[in-house]
Amino acid sequence: MSKSAQIAILTLILLLAAATRILHITQQSLWIDEGITYFNISSPDLIRTLAQTDVHPPLYFALLQGWIALAGGSVLSMRMFSAFFGILGVALMVPLARVINREQTWFRHDSIPILAALMLMLSDPDVVLAQDVRMYTLRSVLVILSVIFYLRWTRHMTAWRALLWVVPSVAMLYTQYQSAYILVVQGLHALLFLRGNVRRNAIGLLALIGVLFLPWALGVAVEQRNNDFGIQAALASNWTTFVQILQKYLSSQWGLMLALLLLGTVMLIPGRGLRWRPSGPTFILVTWLVFTVGISFILNLAYPVVLAPHRLLLISPAIALLIARGLRNIRSPERLVLVGAIVVFGLAVVDDYYPKEPWDQMAASATQYSRPDDLALLELYRGDNPVTYYLDWNTQHTLEVESLRKWREYTPDQFPQGLIDILDAHDSVWFFHWSPDPTGFEMLAQTGHVQTALLTTQHVGNALDVYRFDRLPYVPVTTYENGMTLRKLAIYPDGLRVDLWWSAPQALTNDYTTSVFLLDASGQLVAQHDSFPFENRRPTTGWQPGEVVYDPHDLQPKALPTGEYTVAVQVYTYQDGVRVPTEDGAEWAVVGTLIVPG
Repeated sequence: MSKSAQIAILTLILLLAAATRILHITQQSLWIDEGITYFNISSPDLIRTLAQTDVHPPLYFALLQGWIALAGGSVLSMRMFSAFFGILGVALMVPLARVINREQTWFRHDSIPILAALMLMLSDPDVVLAQDVRMYTLRSVLVILSVIFYLRWTRHMTAWRALLWVVPSVAMLYTQYQSAYILVVQGLHALLFLRGNVRRNAIGLLALIGVLFLPWALGVAVEQRNNDFGIQAALASNWTTFVQILQKYLSSQWGLMLALLLLGTVMLIPGRGLRWRPSGPTFILVTWLVFTVGISFILNLAYPVVLAPHRLLLISPAIALLIARGLRNIRSPERLVLVGAIVVFGLAVVDDYYPKEPWDQMAASATQYSRPDDLALLELYRGDNPVTYYLDWNTQHTLEVESLRKWREYTPDQFPQGLIDILDAHDSVWFFHWSPDPTGFEMLAQTGHVQTALLTTQHVGNALDVYRFDRLPYVPVTTYENGMTLRKLAIYPDGLRVDLWWSAPQALTNDYTTSVFLLDASGQLVAQHDSFPFENRRPTTGWQPGEVVYDPHDLQPKALPTGEYTVAVQVYTYQDGVRVPTEDGAEWAVVGTLIVPG
């Protein structure tokens, strides 16, 4: 195959890698682990936060902070950081394939690097985690670089090559602890396949890598063992889990892919039959895969988070290379037909996908109505972190956010009184609730807050609820002849919005329209908004006696000349336009003034 043909094919593979990793990258909300990333990078002291609340080293989070400083903190920006490393990992399969197969003439074929890049491009776990604000694609890149430069160093020991091996090896340890598996693989390879000074120097450099990681390991990592590992998302160490991992990393056509992977451990040379003998490159690839999975199964018994499938992503490059070698053992044109089938299946079928909770929608349901002096109270377990991100992002950090979980975990000596004091300082609270725990409701009742609205986001049969709670004045604003009482109102000149709070002592038999309008100095109508209460969500025939109903009105038009305007509220029946007078007989109630500044 000519060089130009190789470049063209590899370019196409990289374009496909970019497309699969960027397409729909913002379609789903940040999920719980991504929310933890946001919590970490938002902390004023990253190292202290990781030491006290997390179980990961700092490099990824520090790099992400730098990236956000340059590219912004949107979901697209943060996920593109992972997508970049996901695409880079596909590109690095080419030098990895070339250096690892250099000793075996049969596997030095031009097709191997191309097929290895192609297999990694098609890997669904790699695609999914390239759209995740987590460290796994960065770790994969560092693992690949560590193996590449380790093998290059073993063939020609120079200080420069040693540095190129040590730097990514140390960096991957500071990115995610399970990267250490690769150093064990390299150490075993050095002991079994290297000789003399090369072996001794390799062990020495591995020791140096450990020494460079030692300050963090002793200063922080040891203490992180006592931190909360979060939601127990790991799988059990059993045969069912093994099959699930096979299906996840080899796709639903795992039988075929497993056969190709096993075939990649031997050489099937035409005319010479099957040849197998232990070799350094084959040992690295097989040990890379088997040791990572095997040790994860064992460690999972003591730390039941290790076997979470996303933590095993570092096996993907080894799988891709072994499958590429297996395809090399198949004659052409049969190989071309098989590769074509694998590509079509890989691009057409999604084997690794799960719906994430729509925290973005849940947050947006409240922030479209919230004001800077409101409080958001969260009872969502670890969903509090992604919701906090969306609340901060939607309101430019103007909305105060408090999490019941964080109060319980991080300041138990001040809970609940410290949180009750904060609730008591806010008249309006948005309560995000997805939990069987009623503590938040009890605290809001204690501070005199009354539920006035409920916004629900559905997620696979679960209701993600956002409640609005308000404190109401003892004296109502006005009462209408049909029994509707305007309990409270708030006028917001900056957004030309007027919020109303209604109640009725008895059930209402008609659906009434509420109208807010502005009159200028001459009494002319200049802005108005009419709807059933709460933007048609709470028609009056559905009210329970005594309940309070929140009713926001965004006035139209949104821009008015400078001046002072009279704010009035009327109630009428939409079908016939008949107004309901106030108790004192007025057609509408004048409730205040709105000043548009110059």
